[in-house]
Amino acid sequence: MKQLIQQICTFLKNGEDLVMATVCNKNGSAPRMAGARMIVRCDGSIAGTVGGGMVEAMAIKESIQIFAHKKSARTFFNLTNAETAGTDMICGGSMEVCLEYIAAVDDNIRVFSDILAAISGGRRVALVSKLNGQVPSSSRYVIADSGKQEDLRAPESIVSAVKKMRLASSSPSVIRYDNDEYLVSYFAIPGDLFLLGAGHVAACTAEAAARVGFRVIVMDDRAEFANRERFSVADEVVVLSSFADCFLGYEISHDSYLVIVTRGHMHDRDVLEQALRTSAGYVGMIGSRKKRNAIYAHLIANGADKEQIGRVHCPIGLSIQADTPEEIAVSIVAELIQERARRQNRGK
Repeated sequence: MKQLIQQICTFLKNGEDLVMATVCNKNGSAPRMAGARMIVRCDGSIAGTVGGGMVEAMAIKESIQIFAHKKSARTFFNLTNAETAGTDMICGGSMEVCLEYIAAVDDNIRVFSDILAAISGGRRVALVSKLNGQVPSSSRYVIADSGKQEDLRAPESIVSAVKKMRLASSSPSVIRYDNDEYLVSYFAIPGDLFLLGAGHVAACTAEAAARVGFRVIVMDDRAEFANRERFSVADEVVVLSSFADCFLGYEISHDSYLVIVTRGHMHDRDVLEQALRTSAGYVGMIGSRKKRNAIYAHLIANGADKEQIGRVHCPIGLSIQADTPEEIAVSIVAELIQERARRQNRGK
């Protein structure tokens, strides 16, 4: 998501109008979940995806028409077997896609720069965009996750509607205000990944996790490992004086994922002991079952709660017979994606 917003900002600053396609509703076995986004440029080239195949081709075709009349629109795709028999779309279901016309003007550059700043800082914001009729740049608002009216132009009734919606769902929704339709969609880095350790596995995990939307924070007490040369994709690289109090100054919440991959058992144990005192949504530690059992026994002997220890994923990652650092990273990130999806589904 961050990469897509960066591209939007670059295109707009270069004077290029865009259409943003957002899946705002889906039923059945449609190819993408609500919230999937794609950017369409004037020449028909794209960034992101709303599912590929015929749906994506039709969305691109309709987006090209939007450039001509400069009006946003909602469109529906029926993917039932009868209507897709002659295409590559055999999944069934239906999708509603909102196509937003975004002019390359200062107001829109400011809006998407605000969104980029928010997700770069780990904050969640809602974008409220007028859908029907002509779309002046002044009819696009950014509202913080808390409901704070960051954009002072946003009508209070829209801010209130966004607050109520946030309690019910994180999926994009269409609301009505003053006889107009507005798309409310959410932007965030879906999960802060803390990598405790900066070795080979951490380097591969950071790259894979960043590609699937995690905000990556790398921590190690070795500057020769924890540096920008090795972790160019990380949002933060922290050189610790030691692993003691490594989470000090950070808000570890249910949206935090802690992956413990330090260089030694003692460091793993010390970090795990701290991790169990947090509210992290995911805690995972690399290592064999023998190592795990020895660390757990030590922690329990020193007062750790067995129920809290039961939260820990160890051995870490999905069981796919991973061996190399690259393969282990795939297994770890696959488990992170699985946990994130479970949490998001429970929140619906």
